[in-house]
Amino acid sequence: MDTGTDGLGGRFRGALLGVAAGDALGAPFEGRPRVEPASVDAWARADQPLRRTDDTLMTLGLARSLLACRGFDGAHMAATFAEDHAAQPWRGYGAGPPRIFAALRAGVPWDEAARGLFGGGGSFGNGAPMRVAPVGLVHHGDPGGAARLAGRTASVTHAHELGRQGAALQAAAVAWLVDATAPPSRDRLVDAVRAAAPAQEFQDRLDALEGIPPGWPPERVAARLGNGIEAFQSVPAALHAFLRHPGSLTRAVCHAVTLGGDTDTIAAMTGALAGAALGATAVPGSWRSRLEDADRLEHLADDLLAWSRTWRSPTTTGGDQR
Repeated sequence: MDTGTDGLGGRFRGALLGVAAGDALGAPFEGRPRVEPASVDAWARADQPLRRTDDTLMTLGLARSLLACRGFDGAHMAATFAEDHAAQPWRGYGAGPPRIFAALRAGVPWDEAARGLFGGGGSFGNGAPMRVAPVGLVHHGDPGGAARLAGRTASVTHAHELGRQGAALQAAAVAWLVDATAPPSRDRLVDAVRAAAPAQEFQDRLDALEGIPPGWPPERVAARLGNGIEAFQSVPAALHAFLRHPGSLTRAVCHAVTLGGDTDTIAAMTGALAGAALGATAVPGSWRSRLEDADRLEHLADDLLAWSRTWRSPTTTGGDQR
């Protein structure tokens, strides 16, 4: 097992580095219905820079907003996301977020802008789960608290309940894994986070995880769980990829990419899970050296850890963590 030995700080760093590594490694394959493992292995061993997409950029924005406000402030988080998009709109954003950001600029309140998508129903895509790792980190050991805060951060861009539950499920898994003492079994992890996503769409896929044999090829896994942008497909797919290789961030992330579909986001969420469980030393040095803004990610992880220790203290109070 390539687990790190650098303690809680290493797991915070590992989760954010894992998001960025999975995002960048999956990005060239996004949208392909099938991805050959040999192609993923070749890209993983290449020497080109690993550039982030909106997955990592929005993770950074969410973390910065939590730190700046010492908790969740919806208006601040929405403005942060909008400013980051305006500065770097080429980072691979889907069609939904720019429409929300335009509504914000037009004066629509932050807690109403996301409702304008899809005829008022809101998005149930994976944009909220992909960025939610910082929530799981600061609520490490408290999956329920992570799920509640994740749902609130999701509401900035995802008005649909399935979008919010996807974020809650991913955050709860990160929160639980940060404090895990050994690679978890599938049953233990699923049992620990199941309550975060009660919708039948999630429950069916969490049940399906238990029926996937270890040797199933990626295309069969994708057919069972899905690999699309819908949160109820991609979050369970990331859980599967991690659980397929719970002792190796490298193998888990590469397996996530071979599932095809929304490869960058599924791999980013897988990287968050594996990094939270295994620590920063599980991220290959060859990946870290190629990774855009690796130092910044590590510093941000350290800041999240320092803040979480402060607001967890019974003698202090901070922002709205709930």
